[in-house]
Amino acid sequence: MARDEFSGENLTIASVHGDSSQEVCRKRSQAEVEDIAAKAKSSSGSFFGEEEKSKKEEWVFPAFDVFPETLRLGPWSPLAKVFLVILVSFVLCTLPFLTRPELPSTKWNWTYAAVSAYMIFVQIQSVYKYKWFPLATYTCWSYFLLNLHFLFHAVDFPLAAELLRFPSLAMATVTTTVWWLVLFPVILGFCDSKSRSGFMKLNFSFFLMNMHLLNFPLALSSYWLLPRALVFTDFWVATIVAIVYLFFYLLVLDPNGVHLYIILSPRPWWCVLSYSGILALYAGLFQAFSHHPHLG
Repeated sequence: MARDEFSGENLTIASVHGDSSQEVCRKRSQAEVEDIAAKAKSSSGSFFGEEEKSKKEEWVFPAFDVFPETLRLGPWSPLAKVFLVILVSFVLCTLPFLTRPELPSTKWNWTYAAVSAYMIFVQIQSVYKYKWFPLATYTCWSYFLLNLHFLFHAVDFPLAAELLRFPSLAMATVTTTVWWLVLFPVILGFCDSKSRSGFMKLNFSFFLMNMHLLNFPLALSSYWLLPRALVFTDFWVATIVAIVYLFFYLLVLDPNGVHLYIILSPRPWWCVLSYSGILALYAGLFQAFSHHPHLG
């Protein structure tokens, strides 16, 4: 009976607007699909593996669709493509200038092992609580590389550890400073009154305090325990890691509506300023950390 009433209603609407019943059903199905896709791509919390348990609960993060549509949809700026080609060409052309970094000996193997074990625990706990999505963020990439740096020193694999020295240190510095000085106030500003308390609770959770705050002193501790002069290879490896993540973001996250870092959008002309700024920040950090106080 209900099905007959529904069919009759659709036919009535179709007759009024001059559409066939098949056309009405097609439009209805298309609208439903677009609505589901929009909800899936705009809800940040859903990507963190959260489940909406009640209508009263609010997502911790604001929806991605609060950002201008021109930054989320549409073709890339030609300048973005040109910049990426130049960046990759730079990396390839500088291969002949790579040198082997100094490999300092360490008596801190057990210290590195303890720190590495703790960081592994933090990552396991985060996956258990938030599922796999956080692993797609720059923050978790940074934390993972820092973990590998400590782990390689713990198992006496100094070359691998030292190749990750500056990349992990630079990423930890960027993560901590950009989060607290830029992203935290911006996200807080986009949150409404209902979601602001949830965001603050997550921000000061065990997970994010480790990822966004404690990661920096951990990176600095290794920098101080095993002093050595940085070489161009350190900057080169850090640039490679940055490029890999940028392409992962542009080719995987962005097309699927996961706009974690809207300033990385390849659509506006000023995206080249964002990319250049990040590269300049890495160069500045390389210069700053090249002069270790213990080396005179």
